[in-house]
Amino acid sequence: MRLESRTRTPLSDGPAEARRSPARWLEVSLLFLHLAALALALGAPIVFGALVVPAAFEILPTRDLAAALQSPILTGLCRGLQGAFIVLLGSSFLLARWWSAAPLSRALMTRAAILGVIGAIVLEKLLIPPIERIRLEAPGLIDDLPAADPSRLLLNRYHRLSTGLFAMEIAAAALLLLVTARLLAAGRVSAPRRTAAPPPVPKLLDLS
Repeated sequence: MRLESRTRTPLSDGPAEARRSPARWLEVSLLFLHLAALALALGAPIVFGALVVPAAFEILPTRDLAAALQSPILTGLCRGLQGAFIVLLGSSFLLARWWSAAPLSRALMTRAAILGVIGAIVLEKLLIPPIERIRLEAPGLIDDLPAADPSRLLLNRYHRLSTGLFAMEIAAAALLLLVTARLLAAGRVSAPRRTAAPPPVPKLLDLS
């Protein structure tokens, strides 16, 4: 009499890992969205600060005209940054989870995105409107006011705050780029999921 002894087919990926790993197309799509939002969050402030602002002050005859031109552009930029960092917050959380990132990397990515959202909101809601109000209520052009004028001093203070927040936005985006690049370089992107191992050859036992 011959008996066939069979063993259960082992699976390379357990149920927990299968639930955690997304489909390949979903992971690639989210990574593309993450990188696009990262390009907007990092590139737009750099272009605005390095090209738009100097060009406006060089072409227009007064600083008031240059500021009037920049104000709506800066408002739109802040709204774009808010959207970009909100996308980065969600994509960072999911990618760090799917790639099994270290707790420090996951915390840096999510905290930097939150910091970017808060900075853009503060810049749009709390700094741009007072700057515009000071310019409208000033007794004449800002350039013509004396250095000790209260309006000019307050305007300079708001400008320093807005410059600091703008630098914080760039730093937050740069930190996200650095952590993302390190995860990609370390091969954190999930490899193609392994299929079940082939069934073993039955062992024949001769008991005759």
